[in-house]
Amino acid sequence: MKKFKISIFFVYIMILFLGIMIMYRIVSLAIEKGKYYRGEIADDKEMIIDNRIFRTEINTVSGKRGNIFSDDGTVLLSNIFIYDLYWYPSYIYINDKNDSLFMSNVDSLIRIFHRINPKRSISSYNKLIKQDYLDYRKAYKAAVKQTKSKDNNIKKEGYDILNSLRKKYVQVKVSNVNRTNEWVRQKDINEIDSLFALWKGDVRFKGGCKKDRRDVRRQLMGGYPKSILGTFESTTAQNKTDSIVFKRGIEGYYDSLLRGESISYRILKVNNETVRLKENRYLSPNNGCDVITTINNDIQRVTKNALEKQLLASKAAWGCAIVMEVKTGEIKAICNLDKVGNQYEERIDHATTERYEPGSTFKLMTLLAAIESGKIDTNVIVPCDKGNFSLKRAFAISDNKGLYYAAKISYPNISTFLLVLKKMSLERDLKIETAQAQVPILNPITSRESDYMNVTHGYSIKMPPVYMLAYYNAVANDGIYVKPTLIKSISLPNKGFAPIYHEAINVAICSPTTIAKAKNCLEAVVTEGSARRARDDQYLAYIKNKDTNLTYHPLIAGKTGTAFIYDEKERKYSSTLKNSSFIGYFPSQKPKYTCLVLVSGTPLDGSVVAVPVCKEIAEKLNMHDVEIELSKSEKNTKKNVPTSRFVFAKDMNIIYNELQLPVSWENEEQYISIAKNSSDEFVFTPKKIQKQAFSEFKYATAKDAIYLLEKMGYAIQVKGRGRVNHVQVSGKTAILFLEN
Repeated sequence: MKKFKISIFFVYIMILFLGIMIMYRIVSLAIEKGKYYRGEIADDKEMIIDNRIFRTEINTVSGKRGNIFSDDGTVLLSNIFIYDLYWYPSYIYINDKNDSLFMSNVDSLIRIFHRINPKRSISSYNKLIKQDYLDYRKAYKAAVKQTKSKDNNIKKEGYDILNSLRKKYVQVKVSNVNRTNEWVRQKDINEIDSLFALWKGDVRFKGGCKKDRRDVRRQLMGGYPKSILGTFESTTAQNKTDSIVFKRGIEGYYDSLLRGESISYRILKVNNETVRLKENRYLSPNNGCDVITTINNDIQRVTKNALEKQLLASKAAWGCAIVMEVKTGEIKAICNLDKVGNQYEERIDHATTERYEPGSTFKLMTLLAAIESGKIDTNVIVPCDKGNFSLKRAFAISDNKGLYYAAKISYPNISTFLLVLKKMSLERDLKIETAQAQVPILNPITSRESDYMNVTHGYSIKMPPVYMLAYYNAVANDGIYVKPTLIKSISLPNKGFAPIYHEAINVAICSPTTIAKAKNCLEAVVTEGSARRARDDQYLAYIKNKDTNLTYHPLIAGKTGTAFIYDEKERKYSSTLKNSSFIGYFPSQKPKYTCLVLVSGTPLDGSVVAVPVCKEIAEKLNMHDVEIELSKSEKNTKKNVPTSRFVFAKDMNIIYNELQLPVSWENEEQYISIAKNSSDEFVFTPKKIQKQAFSEFKYATAKDAIYLLEKMGYAIQVKGRGRVNHVQVSGKTAILFLEN
């Protein structure tokens, strides 16, 4: 019993002694080394205390960059996580187990590095990774052995060698943020981590790999306006290997709002192990704002497809197309495509950062200034290159001499003419919401008469495409010049939405009378002038069948433009390559959209390459835009009801019902014609489809005619294209003669 009590006493004494030692250690750390563990060390300096290396570093944490959305809330641009990947020999925690694990997996690690960045060869990676590690390991073990010496000088020398080794064996940077094919993604990090799952020591540096996660911008939806949204540029900055700088597009313009809050803070490292400082416990930077654009996904897709198809056919250098809402100035689609090999990709924002000589599309500005002077009118006969025509006709056929004459009659010299254009707000800075957006240059090099002539038809001046579009939009908007806008609203973090209000640059660029006359001239360009390829099928049918009392206008009104490209190196105009364009609005009588199409580096004129693109866009938007159809029916349901010379009654009833129009034909199972009488009333006439009544087939579609004639027992032959003009019967064979 006595021995048992003595044993307990000795245990008690040992526990007490151990407790005293622990308390002494804690007090010693708190008093002697506490300031070092609290990070009370000068930045970028190291302190060695009892074989521990203390140093502080400055780190930065940032809030998430805001997203960019389309007008319906679809994410166009967002952040994804990638990694900056480095390899440091000095970051490997060397012991027997780690050494064996690293050497057994180093070849696999090198293959991963080579896959990420194949610019370095396998042999180069072997030198940089495997051989450097072996050299570092040998020097490291020798230095560690010295630090365990009882001789203070040898010990100090060992620590000095360890410090020098960290500086000698520097990083190998594997990733490159400028090349998306060299981005290091989470799957790559997972693969590396799996090689060193049994790693001992600092798990952040498994196998010597340092992984710094960063946010990068990525367009989430294919086919969207990459160039106008903006791209990042990578620049080298002090203390940062890669500094992301947004200098283009919406990203660059709204960078200060999109960018999340950045907070710099100090971190403490003890023997390369990070110690969290109390002062940094509650760091929470604010995220950036979200930006909601005016881009409409459907309109953007239609615009891109139409432009790309034409560029592939014409093999032009680049092209851009913009669709803008007339009343609001909202840009609903903006597409910029550059030739890359045999394909076209979004590279450069030509629509806002390119200045070009617009050619004949500038004649609208010349026409407005001339009419506004009161000295000439659109019905006045002017001398043209191929005879004498009215000013309206000269504009429609895009005659250079006729428009110059009108300007000269109105304004004797170029300075007066340009002053009038500037008073009409043509040179106003519209503050387009993209970085590096350009403004017009309306000052020719000289004041010679030849320069005056050039300016009147779009040479010797430079205009960004979006400015040309905006001015045509002002004409479509009855003279109200609204600012083109790309942003609908800004979503503030935790504070709701801040709408962007539409701004009127000028409430009246000229008188209403001048605007009305200009609109008639723009319509004449399509009906009888240089843009006849823009005439829609319904208008073509109307002018072919003028025996009705229906008054019909073309879907589109606008102006073509063609200008030879000036070669800066040769200091002369190209003899073949042109900037070919068309700017128009639709529907012509109640405009909702304005559209610009510009094709650069083509030998073809704007009437050939640009007009068909605008026509395709206009027809597709007109077909699918419910608002346009409703506006037609609200304006005058009778005047705008579709008519036809030959149609199945049931089909027309379906169309009328879809358009919500109060028109129908009771007997649906027969073919009819629909026309208007002199009282603007609809007249339905049944077609008498029977043998020998072949005149009834006139204006029928080939499909309907073939169906009906085959029911009668005829074999069919078809000649021509379009609708039926007449039917010729020979025995049991019916020959359909078609024409457009």
